Amino acid sequence: MKELRLFVEWGTHMMKIKFNFFKKLMIYSIFLAFISVAIVQILNLISLDHFYIYRKKLELPLIAKKIEEFANNESELNSYIEAISSDGIQVNYGNMNINHRGKNTGKRNNFLLQNTLNLNEASLIKTKMGGRHLVYYTVINNTPLILTLPLVALENYKYEAFLIQGISMFIAIFISLLLGGYFSKKLTKNLEKLNIAAHKIADLEFVEKLDIESGDEIEELANSIEKMSSELNQSMSSLKSFVGNASHELKTPVSTINMISQNLRENRDLTQSERKKLYNLLIKESEEMNELIQNLLILSKITYSKNLLHYEDFNLKGLIQKVLYKYELLELEKNIDVNVKGDEHLIIKTDYKFFKIVVENLIQNALKYSLENESVHIEFNQKTLILKNKTFTNLNEEALNLFFPFKRGESSVGKDIEGSGLGLYIVKNILELLNLKYKIKIVEDNFYFIIYFS
Repeated sequence: MKELRLFVEWGTHMMKIKFNFFKKLMIYSIFLAFISVAIVQILNLISLDHFYIYRKKLELPLIAKKIEEFANNESELNSYIEAISSDGIQVNYGNMNINHRGKNTGKRNNFLLQNTLNLNEASLIKTKMGGRHLVYYTVINNTPLILTLPLVALENYKYEAFLIQGISMFIAIFISLLLGGYFSKKLTKNLEKLNIAAHKIADLEFVEKLDIESGDEIEELANSIEKMSSELNQSMSSLKSFVGNASHELKTPVSTINMISQNLRENRDLTQSERKKLYNLLIKESEEMNELIQNLLILSKITYSKNLLHYEDFNLKGLIQKVLYKYELLELEKNIDVNVKGDEHLIIKTDYKFFKIVVENLIQNALKYSLENESVHIEFNQKTLILKNKTFTNLNEEALNLFFPFKRGESSVGKDIEGSGLGLYIVKNILELLNLKYKIKIVEDNFYFIIYFS
């Protein structure tokens, strides 16, 4: 039982042995070389003899026709018979009996006496001594013609061929071993680089250049890993910055709510008017925090919705009017005149829910950052959607900076304009998700946001 247990443990250990890619590639290379040579060897062993005899059976009738053509011209006939005799073919025609050396032996071939040959047919004849002959029998001008091809040379050739092939097999395996080792090492060297790079990326150690120039799919994979590493590095940096800003933005309303709550609890001498004011501040801060949380949830949803988009046809003017109705109170408070111009029957096709968030953010921003008693212009056609509003004269910023998270324009500073600074950042991410191009244009005190449908 002990020996059996040891044997089982040894077998289990052998099953756990792992071969690295280099060893596997080497084994596959040698195996393929061996199989290739072995297949050639087996095919020769099985079919060489039959194939040679088959070809000669087709060739002998053609030789007989040539002899028939030269039957009336003794000189040409002799020349042709001597020519074919050099290939080992013996010709017995009339008084002619020429062997494979091209000499007339003057002896009659006795195949007709010893064997029954079929007319116009090549037959394989075995002699008493164990030899084999391929014999073709026909009659030309009432004269028998017998073509005889001894197969002794084929037997010798088969032995030599198999010997050479056996030697070739070992040479091929040896060369495959050398070349397989060279190319396997070269290939696995690049794979090892990729493996190291992948482990570094998994540990958030991003790589810049792998220096792999193989001109094949491995180089393409290396380029993809480099690109992935660069994008992950940028994403991680953006995420750290975003989390830091989000934490800071959430900390402010939470601290304010906490301070107001403590004041309401501990200060019992507050008047009704003061309490109402503090309650309004609580509501305001909680609403701002709720807006910020909702925006963060939208951004989180954008990151995993690339393959979950639902494209549908909808009326653009109907969507704009629905959003304007939602922010009608803000419009009335600032006495802003909203002008909508465009084909009321225009249909666009994209993800309705995400595009609605874009329109909501853009219209809300246009109303919030517009001056009182001014106008907001919304114009659209099959190619573009343009929102224009007149803002504060001190708006002096790089347009791209406005897309940064928690970035608020100078026009909002000191103007008591509420907002989280995530509106345009959300718009940017959604439009990129929907593959829609966009642009911000600032001309003096006019702010334009343009979306391109084509």
